[in-house]
Amino acid sequence: MISGAIFITALLFVVGCGSESSDFSSDSTFEKIADFDRVLSISDVQDIGWKKGKTYDVTGLDNADSAYVGFWDLPGIGSLNYEIRVYPSHQIALEKGMPFAQDASGSGASLNAEDAMWDDGVRDRRIIVGGGSRGSQNPRYGDFVILGNIVILCEGRTSEHSLDQCAPFVALIRGEGA
Repeated sequence: MISGAIFITALLFVVGCGSESSDFSSDSTFEKIADFDRVLSISDVQDIGWKKGKTYDVTGLDNADSAYVGFWDLPGIGSLNYEIRVYPSHQIALEKGMPFAQDASGSGASLNAEDAMWDDGVRDRRIIVGGGSRGSQNPRYGDFVILGNIVILCEGRTSEHSLDQCAPFVALIRGEGA
């Protein structure tokens, strides 16, 4: 589908050029936290081509209905991991989900079960950089997005990189360019 590829390329250009910082200022159409007009389900995410890998046990992930890890192929980049956490409402995702997302992403992410607020899937949230036994653990997810009632942990080296790679994924969930 060429028109979809052109849209995603244009969106990446707009997001990449529209913001000089990781907070996606008003020059950008991307919002890190945004309500949505309906309650989303994991099937809404799967409908855009995201492939579910694992289903997590949400015991200890306050008020979450479900949580998964999977991947989506970003055109021109390749396969990226996204952790999806589903909550009953946008308000609950903000109040209960955001602290857990902050703990699991960014440069200060908790990468060990002993330190993490919620330890199921903690191994999937880290990546070894440098290879071999001398490699160092780094967070897989540079940042997160809250779209309506879902929290999306987005793969990337930094917050800005992560959000840039998450923008077209979120746009498709929103039905923009699908």
